[in-house]
Amino acid sequence: MLLPHEYPDISQMVLEDDTPLDSFFNEKQQRLLTTVFYSGADTGISVPFLAAANVGLFPHVRHPGIAPDVFLSLNINAGEDWWQRGVRSYLFWEFGKPPEVVIEIVSPTPGNELGSKLTDYANLDIEYYVVYDPLGKLGHIPLRVFELQGGAYVPKTDAWFAKVGLGLTLWQGEFEDVNGIWLRWCYGNGTVIPTGDELAAKNQVQLSQAETQLSQAEAQLSQTETQLSQTQARLAEEMLRRKQTLLQGIELGLRLKFGNEGVAMLAEMVAISDVNLLEKIFSALATVNSLDELRLKLMGGSGD
Repeated sequence: MLLPHEYPDISQMVLEDDTPLDSFFNEKQQRLLTTVFYSGADTGISVPFLAAANVGLFPHVRHPGIAPDVFLSLNINAGEDWWQRGVRSYLFWEFGKPPEVVIEIVSPTPGNELGSKLTDYANLDIEYYVVYDPLGKLGHIPLRVFELQGGAYVPKTDAWFAKVGLGLTLWQGEFEDVNGIWLRWCYGNGTVIPTGDELAAKNQVQLSQAETQLSQAEAQLSQTETQLSQTQARLAEEMLRRKQTLLQGIELGLRLKFGNEGVAMLAEMVAISDVNLLEKIFSALATVNSLDELRLKLMGGSGD
């Protein structure tokens, strides 16, 4: 890798030619393969990286450059100032290495994706080369993956890139209101990496579910509080009836056993809120022989 003061003069290099894209589909497909890395999804990539579309790759100043539809480069060494320095293309001496993955999307007019580009990308020492043929222009195989071995590409039987920690998969679904088969990055289990819109939709569903669960919990709590209040009211009513029944029995016992003098003591009994103590007093009426003896038992009972 060159130091900044050793970078070659690129003033005479043609770094961009403003060639238009082939189709709306290609534009969307390229964006799906690049923006997903900047959507906030957990890709598992923990090192500096670049994912871009239609950006020229230049291994040295004498190379005319080649612009894959999409590329992914990990562990880039250009630092955070490459944008401020106006680096408009992927210059190998600036970024320190070639990308790990390049992807070509075959348009209605094929561009030697299975011909000269196999050699071109191999010469750039790019580890993985992917050819996506959504229209079947190159045969009946929609997705071809190659891995660099001994300076040349050999076909892979899968679309998993071990040195990247990600894979590619064909996915049937809707992207930006267009339903179709799309090439997407995926995890090892085949689950696609979500786009920003998919993440937002998932978060919205989770939020809605959380709000529903909270509403259900609040309703359950309210129901429980209502049941508790009803139970407390029922117990209080039962306790009041029990006290009234005991006071009636005590009044009758006082009247029969001690006459008006005993009835005069009823006011003390009414002031007692402890129903258990009233039960003791009611039971004691059968055995006491005087009001003083009853008061002693009452005092003893209130101290229990």
